[in-house]
Amino acid sequence: MKKYILKIILFLVPVFLYALFILIVDPYNFFNVFHVIGDKDKFTVIQRTDESSPRGNILWKTIRYKRNPVSKVIIGDSQGKDINVDMIRKITGEEYFNFCFPGASFKTMFETFWFTAGHTRLEKVYFQVAFMNYNAEREYDLFHFAQDYFKRPYQYFTTKEIFFDAVANTAWATTRNPWIISRSYEFLPPDKMEDLAQFRLNLFFKEYSYPFSYFGEFQKIRKYCDQNNIELSFIILPVYEGVDKHLGKVGLTDELMRFKADINTLGKTIDLDLWTEFKSNRGNFIDYFHPNHTMMDSLVRRIWIRG
Repeated sequence: MKKYILKIILFLVPVFLYALFILIVDPYNFFNVFHVIGDKDKFTVIQRTDESSPRGNILWKTIRYKRNPVSKVIIGDSQGKDINVDMIRKITGEEYFNFCFPGASFKTMFETFWFTAGHTRLEKVYFQVAFMNYNAEREYDLFHFAQDYFKRPYQYFTTKEIFFDAVANTAWATTRNPWIISRSYEFLPPDKMEDLAQFRLNLFFKEYSYPFSYFGEFQKIRKYCDQNNIELSFIILPVYEGVDKHLGKVGLTDELMRFKADINTLGKTIDLDLWTEFKSNRGNFIDYFHPNHTMMDSLVRRIWIRG
């Protein structure tokens, strides 16, 4: 009997130590008990790869929002992830929450809107929208990366991704090895970045069909905002002119115009993709779709100062 009990104890010890490790490192502040690693470091580690960034940003931001809901939100995809809400606060005196996720589809953004509406009385909502995802062939939802843990908290201890995140946090905090946090596409050399840009052009636009359901969901959101006195606006950020040329080659220019017309019918639309001078300079962009950090700050000023 003693041997049996000893075997159970020996089995449970590593399980206990593993759970304690996850609890102490807590890469997403899910339990928010221990803070041995700072939030800035944790958020930096989330961005380390193109795999960790989408799921990590969704979980990190939804947890933070649940604890401290904000009535003014910006919802979007990777184009808008670098919209600086601290800068917006300095310009307007208003507190915003950036709910833009790398890899977010329109379905992900719809889920995010209803999530925010379920946690606070919204006052202002900006949707950062892009034609690259306004495509029924790209219909997927990443919001489950947050919902799964909210519904089944024990999965925080059982999924390999959380374990890898905890290990990466520990490694970064103890070694400060830049390799740990610099493996996303943003760190590619120029020639590789051009290859990636061409790959993404084909990925986003090889197949296209009009997303009737997306426009219908936006109409539901528009109705909800009207009924609840929520100011609804849309932002279309600029893409490099090479995207427009590709759309012309594959016969999607008319669909781009239809997308913009759809958005304009839904509410105030700030279309910065009309800024030809900005679009023509490759140096303003990380790849073909994402303005660099400096240029994003200038776009933020253009939106919230000029309106």
